Amino acid sequence: MPAVTQAERYERNGACLIDEVLGDTNARHMVLLHGWGGSRESLRGIGTLFQRTHTVHLIDLPGFGDAPVPPPDWDTVRYTELVDAFLIDRCPGRVLLVGHSFGGKVALRLAARKSGQVSGLVLMGVPGLPQPLLSPARWRRWMIRVLRRVIRVGRPLFGSRALEWHTRRFGSKDYLEAGALRSVLVRVVNEDLTDSARMVSCPVLLLWGTSDTETPVWLAHRYKSLMGERATLDVLPHKDHHLQTGTGAHLCGFRIRQWLIAHPDV
Repeated sequence: MPAVTQAERYERNGACLIDEVLGDTNARHMVLLHGWGGSRESLRGIGTLFQRTHTVHLIDLPGFGDAPVPPPDWDTVRYTELVDAFLIDRCPGRVLLVGHSFGGKVALRLAARKSGQVSGLVLMGVPGLPQPLLSPARWRRWMIRVLRRVIRVGRPLFGSRALEWHTRRFGSKDYLEAGALRSVLVRVVNEDLTDSARMVSCPVLLLWGTSDTETPVWLAHRYKSLMGERATLDVLPHKDHHLQTGTGAHLCGFRIRQWLIAHPDV
């Protein structure tokens, strides 16, 4: 059986992530980064499928799983800097990055800045691109923000209940459950990774679910257009935003393995 090491803390500049290693420690590194509100458990199903061929790193990002909450001024740039330092210290050689949702944003930033070390990138249901200018979703968000500003300005008249109502009525599930990470979430939600997507030079696999309502398929097609021939788009029928969970882990693992066979240098 492949060797399994205990999860270890990696600390730098006042923040900490958790690294659990599966598989042969002499093999090429595969680093898996989970989505917002998740943990290393949400990608374990995929990770275990590769422990015979890779040194698999299941990561708890700061504020999730067993990793303590980071400073309140953090954004994906700070998360990227921490994981970047981790790769330098713990993952010598070339690395395959696998990121779901928020973890995909971090992985994308890493791939854009580390063209030499990152050999390949797998992105699953990743946000980070602006809505089309005339899309209903963009106009809805704009109206929600305007209404919140009006309520804040009129707080002496409306009192605090109006602001609480707005939060309950329009706040996302992630926002309502963010707790100590709420200020971080507010920063990361509106980040635009267009430039990072253009800068990625390694092969990329875009894995998306056709039923994903949190990061719709138009995002995958937009990423593909920004990355051009470097990217392979693979849309999975009947899968939603959490395409990597349950039986989806085996399907995602199969598609990743097929992509790796087609890209032997990754």
